[in-house]
Amino acid sequence: MTEETDSPEEEKTDQSTHSDDPEAPPEIDFDYVDLMLDGDLKSQVNYSFVKAIAAALDEKVSLLEDAEKNIESSEGEESFAEIALPEIEAMAQALTEGCVDFSRIHFWEACETAEIAWEESKDEEGNVVNRMPYGKPHDEPKEGNRLLANAQKIATWLRSVHELHDEKGMGWVSPYGCPEDGQHAYDRRAECLAGIDKIIEQVKANRDV
Repeated sequence: MTEETDSPEEEKTDQSTHSDDPEAPPEIDFDYVDLMLDGDLKSQVNYSFVKAIAAALDEKVSLLEDAEKNIESSEGEESFAEIALPEIEAMAQALTEGCVDFSRIHFWEACETAEIAWEESKDEEGNVVNRMPYGKPHDEPKEGNRLLANAQKIATWLRSVHELHDEKGMGWVSPYGCPEDGQHAYDRRAECLAGIDKIIEQVKANRDV
């Protein structure tokens, strides 16, 4: 019979996820919004959907952010807005014309307005005997799941494309240099940009629980 021992990696993982310090706050797998919605099953399920949508959007935006850095560092003749125009417009259209009504997402679901803190109860000897989590508001909201921040980023990118179209003339995006085709694309983009701006303002205003 052999004695089983943990590998160094297992020991490291165990030490990083479990603390022997009784004064250390417990590790948690929920955030402030989860705590706020405790007992409201419908809202909890909805928030889980929002988190999944935010993660998917963040993955796509992160790819474009990496591309933007690479293009800017290459010092080529074409800008990021020129090279990534199809991807930027597709991302914007997904926000305004996709299967998700982003305007119904709450402000506190789209960024981080508070964090988990702990209220401690101690015995006569000063030992912690109980901890209760509560929400500690931030002075200024943080990006959190980046849903709102990414919507704003997409709007900024799309606005750059739109301004570039103004500079280069209406025929710029037409494969045939046709001003009429370019004007149609310009008008559609302007409508999309207005839609994203409206979504952002609606999310910022939607603060009810």
